[in-house]
Amino acid sequence: MNSVERYIKPPTPFMVDNWEKLLPDWQVLPQTIVIVLINSQFPLDREGELIEQEKDRLLKQFMQWGQSFHIMSHKQGFLTEIICPKEGTPQYSKQGDAHFDLVATVHHSLGFNFSTVKGCKTLLHPRWHTAVYPGLFLSGTTAVAVESILTAIMIGEADI
Repeated sequence: MNSVERYIKPPTPFMVDNWEKLLPDWQVLPQTIVIVLINSQFPLDREGELIEQEKDRLLKQFMQWGQSFHIMSHKQGFLTEIICPKEGTPQYSKQGDAHFDLVATVHHSLGFNFSTVKGCKTLLHPRWHTAVYPGLFLSGTTAVAVESILTAIMIGEADI
């Protein structure tokens, strides 16, 4: 299994200023974001079939966690959204006129640098370098409640 880091943060200024364009279904701004970073088996700033397969595998892994987070949050009455890392779009809400930029979100929230290769932004993780795959959850509840849900998922209390 890959190493995973998660960070619970407030929404970025871009999200605050553009949330109606990002999530038109939401009546209120998300209170909390969860940045999920998965350590890839390979540097993701390269091209090729193997890299695309790795990105697909990491996307599937992230979306499974996202589904568990969404279901468990919904059971507790919390509004949540999972942002597709590949497209920057919400999975459960109506897509707005703007997209989420996960690399920019990580850069702003965590201070990680990034590089752009052939028009594609790639994070530069302090330890994993470009072998990192970012994901994003949004929640309408507090950081404490989000942490409780994430802990339950990690110890297996959630249906995955």
